[in-house]
Amino acid sequence: MKKWSLALILSMAILAGCGSTQSPAQTTEANVEVKDNRTETEKSGGSGSTVVDNRQKKETASSVTSKSVSDDDFEKTGYIYENTIGDSLYFYIVKNNSAATVEIDGNATAYDSTGSVIGASQREIDVLGPGETSLMVFYFDSVSGIDKVDCALSYDTSPYYKPVINNIRMEQTINDKNLTIRATNDGEYNAQFVEAYALFFDADNNVVEYSSKYVTDNDSEIKPGATLSAQLSTYNDFDHVECYLTGRSDGEASVSTNEVSDSDFSVKEYSYENTIGDSMRFLVIGNNSEKTVGININMTAYDASGNVIGADDGSIDVVGPGEESIATFYFDSVKDIDHVEYTMSYDTDPYYGSVLSDLEVVQNINDKNVVVTATNNGTESAKFVEAYALFLDSSGNVVEYGSTYITDGDSEIKPGATLSKQITAYEPFDTVEVYLTGRKGGF
Repeated sequence: MKKWSLALILSMAILAGCGSTQSPAQTTEANVEVKDNRTETEKSGGSGSTVVDNRQKKETASSVTSKSVSDDDFEKTGYIYENTIGDSLYFYIVKNNSAATVEIDGNATAYDSTGSVIGASQREIDVLGPGETSLMVFYFDSVSGIDKVDCALSYDTSPYYKPVINNIRMEQTINDKNLTIRATNDGEYNAQFVEAYALFFDADNNVVEYSSKYVTDNDSEIKPGATLSAQLSTYNDFDHVECYLTGRSDGEASVSTNEVSDSDFSVKEYSYENTIGDSMRFLVIGNNSEKTVGININMTAYDASGNVIGADDGSIDVVGPGEESIATFYFDSVKDIDHVEYTMSYDTDPYYGSVLSDLEVVQNINDKNVVVTATNNGTESAKFVEAYALFLDSSGNVVEYGSTYITDGDSEIKPGATLSKQITAYEPFDTVEVYLTGRKGGF
């Protein structure tokens, strides 16, 4: 399995607009399903919107390079958004109506109401296939009061990457405070660096907020046949939301090694909802295999009616054979979760080494806290050791949780060293369970 990459490259994809007046479950195209969970009083009275999903047929390299394009082959729509700290963004929606797969370079110039130039920004789309629609996000740092933006585009009909987003089947659910999507790669190649952008609009079609999130596994991909979820949150009231994806492919397809499977791991699930309407899930995962692994988890939250109401990712850097660790999931502004579903992927060649078996842990439970003491009995420094305490009532429900790093000034517990940290509870509790994360090696 390839190492996780932090590369941040935009490449563009398919338009999937989400109208606020659609029925609770409506399939608008063959591979896009849109659900609106908001109450009727929260929905606008408009005529709804259109979800566009134009499947792209594969082209040979010779056919791509032989096609020419002009600016007239592309539809464009722009939206200006100014944030609260005086920066501005320009969301430029581009649809490829040509028969060519292209790379697009864009240069945007911002003007005030007097026609003066007040900002400039450059972005690119690595690859955009025929019929695909996506967006370029131009950022104008410390620029406010933009009246209009002019954007000049240039096109390369021999892009390095392959388009994949037309192969991504999208399910979208509109909730009171978020848009939650589930993306399935129905193609034959890995979809890489897929990122979702949600633009939240008022009734006058002005962007009141936006949210973006990568929808990928620990390899920065959606593998063929895999489904991943993402929650795109908003803190403002909105009338409707439009969702766009970006992504690309290098033409590779991952082959499963089947070195480990879900049956090699035990999972205990705990839930918690705070007083302000956020929810958490904790997965305590035990490694019963003979492999040291890294674990990446994608989780989807549902209400009692089976509606999708949120999503989050969690991970464990490394856990060795016989060890147990914890992954946490935070659902911002999501409450009343009835159940969750999740998928786990495994890296059997993790970058870091396992350290949990080297740690001797003592818990001192008091009326208002637990003091966790960890001694490193190994020969290497234990890095970024973090303790999670789940405070439980007599029925085993989480009434409070806390976490703290147990490390010195170098973010380590050095060989032979002993360190203690306190995790405080402000609610009465019956028992407490403590789990650790940590690693060794690497930087």
